[in-house]
Amino acid sequence: MSLLVPFEDIKDARARLHPAIRRTPIIPISRSGAEIGDERLFVKCENLQVTGAYKVRAAFTMIDRLSDDQKSKGVVLTSSGNFAQAFAYAGRLLNVPIVVVMLNETSPYKVQATRDHGAEVVFCDDALNRQPMVLQVGEERGMTAIDTWEEYWITAGHASLGMEIAEDFEDMDQVLVPVSSGGVAGGVAAAIKNMRPGVKVIGVQPERANAAYVSRQNGEPTAIDYWDSIADGLSARRPGARPFAHLQEYMDDIVLVSEADIGRAFKTLLNRGKLLGEAAGVVASAAFLADKVDTSKRTVAALTGGNLTQDSIDKLLALAEG
Repeated sequence: MSLLVPFEDIKDARARLHPAIRRTPIIPISRSGAEIGDERLFVKCENLQVTGAYKVRAAFTMIDRLSDDQKSKGVVLTSSGNFAQAFAYAGRLLNVPIVVVMLNETSPYKVQATRDHGAEVVFCDDALNRQPMVLQVGEERGMTAIDTWEEYWITAGHASLGMEIAEDFEDMDQVLVPVSSGGVAGGVAAAIKNMRPGVKVIGVQPERANAAYVSRQNGEPTAIDYWDSIADGLSARRPGARPFAHLQEYMDDIVLVSEADIGRAFKTLLNRGKLLGEAAGVVASAAFLADKVDTSKRTVAALTGGNLTQDSIDKLLALAEG
């Protein structure tokens, strides 16, 4: 059975997106004053999305596909960041109870941001126990347990980002997308290739958070036993099976960026574009700004999120200067 989401279902998910979802702008980024008016890098600003990141698209899509009985009983998932806030926000608007399993060491900022939207937070002491705890809570409370890596409608919801890029920026040669488990990258690539097959789609990962890159070399989802990056939103040690199938089918390449590349991209987007992006969100732009891709091509980079603390800002600026 194919793991790929047909384009008809991607289009249907897009058509049913909740009106709270913003159609975010695509803006040019110049590397210097001399480049203004002749930019080659353009950024899709999902940092301006309603919860500060793209994942709210998939959260609304996933909840939309539940039965009325499932909605009344609620949803449980694990996330330590943007998916937690996305489902919490969607649940509040749709009156669906949300429980989020988080690690004990999750930052108080992320915990409070999730609670502020009305979700319940349950803590877990071991990363390997997060999904088992999701299943346990789901069984005990009769809630729908979500695996955000593998759900069919999660991939379809992510793909709406790619559809918007294809619709709003006709004169482009390539699209850059961050890769972690591969969900958004696979969804965006599927949408772009179905709508604009001549456009290249390139995934981007940090050098020391490169499970999808390694998996692509091996031809199958492969776990890595290391991880070390400021881009904590790209923390997957292996890609999901469904996302990886989309990466293999639709993505042209995956390239790697250094920690310094990420810091410099953060600073460039802040200074040149007046855009605040979290570390995981700026890696796509980092590939262009660090010449890891063909910079002669008109390029759209997905700035996937902008949820970060002052401490994160300070660390990114230090990397840029280092």
